[in-house]
Amino acid sequence: MTDAEILEENLSSVNGLPDGWADLYRRLVHDVHAIDAQLRVTQAKEKFGELRVYMEAYNKSVYTIIDEASRQSRFLCQTCGEAGVLSRTNDGFYATVCPKHSSGFKPAMSPMRHLRMVAPPDQEPETGDGA
Repeated sequence: MTDAEILEENLSSVNGLPDGWADLYRRLVHDVHAIDAQLRVTQAKEKFGELRVYMEAYNKSVYTIIDEASRQSRFLCQTCGEAGVLSRTNDGFYATVCPKHSSGFKPAMSPMRHLRMVAPPDQEPETGDGA
């Protein structure tokens, strides 16, 4: 695929995201494209009230861009894009919402802790059998 085709394919993943995060996602895609035009988005979604983007491959710069967009999404209403707060319903549904879209939600701490584990691609995992 050409760089332009990959960019369009990556941008098309915005269709599955909340409308309020569309601009944030588009900026992320263009920023990643500027680093490596061949990187492809495998999934983009909302999870626990924050933007999640998964790529076919990563490098430190791409991790930084994705992590920053995820952080920003916790402060943008996923419905309208205005300033928002990560919130939760009584039955455990998380969303980042502004006062206008917060009916039924109360501010909440993130239920997630982010941990990134990266294994060098040129090493086989140890089996523990002494071999």
